[in-house]
Amino acid sequence: MVDKEVLSEGELEALMGSVSDEAAAGQNAAATRHCASFDFSTREQTLLVQMPVLKTLTEKQAMSFAQGLQSLFKAPVEVQVADIRPMKQEEALLSMPELAGITQIKTAPLNGTSMVVVSGDALSFFVNQYFGGWAGGGGHKSNRTNLTPTERRINDLVVGRFLSALTEGWQEKISLSGEVCGFETNPDFIQPLAAGELLLKFPFVIKLFDWEGIIDWFIPYAAIEPLKNRLGNPAAGQTSKTDVPGWEAFFRRELLSVELEVSGVFTSKNMSLSDVMRLRKGVVIPLAAPTAVTLCIEGAPFCVGEHGAMSGRKSIKIKQVLKHDS
Repeated sequence: MVDKEVLSEGELEALMGSVSDEAAAGQNAAATRHCASFDFSTREQTLLVQMPVLKTLTEKQAMSFAQGLQSLFKAPVEVQVADIRPMKQEEALLSMPELAGITQIKTAPLNGTSMVVVSGDALSFFVNQYFGGWAGGGGHKSNRTNLTPTERRINDLVVGRFLSALTEGWQEKISLSGEVCGFETNPDFIQPLAAGELLLKFPFVIKLFDWEGIIDWFIPYAAIEPLKNRLGNPAAGQTSKTDVPGWEAFFRRELLSVELEVSGVFTSKNMSLSDVMRLRKGVVIPLAAPTAVTLCIEGAPFCVGEHGAMSGRKSIKIKQVLKHDS
């Protein structure tokens, strides 16, 4: 056998070099690999998708709210609902103005406390409009630390219109009644809920002449969650009659043509077993004349009637239809 090297020295060096290059490339790829961010709000957004009727109800509420504000300020008011979004309690408190009318509300039969937030600037504008100020007037001071008694009174009137609109807009799905249970002007003084509590923010955009502002309604998601089935897709869980076209009418039509055996029991007689055993051909059994005849459908008693004749044929006149357990 002739001795021969499988790989030459040069081939071994080339092979080792290619292996080291691949290892270095793998390390570089691992070094450049980064973690993809995950949006933790995706679950919350999915929860809203499961309740599409929520948007419809708030739109009806906005229309009713606009009518209430028009009657209050004697001016054309437009109210629209911006995007409803879930947010953590901490984020919601940070989003509130430093000076605002924060009205806490108990909304029966929902659990928890919701909040209607009207900024101090908006209340200043509403006061100006309520007392006949010019269309673009406001006259508010940005450095204020508290609301005036008049602004608090106007806040009560606006919140009253809001609660009336809430009841009217949601009455299609649930009867709501709101009751004021607290008031604050600074979000820092709001008593926090459980840590990490999820709230739903309903922004109502108010347009009055050239002025535009937002009134926010915050409500715990836990209060809305029990209504998920009511606020889901109206068509969900329901079978449309168009899914099986004609089947119901077909079966109704065919059932009406089914033939049934109808028999009349004219009379009956109790006999002992010994008498029955003595029955033979030619034996006569005396029977009393029938006073009532039981009419049977497929062997089951259906009604009671009177025996007689009609048009030369023996007949039964129904006197009573027997009741059957359904």
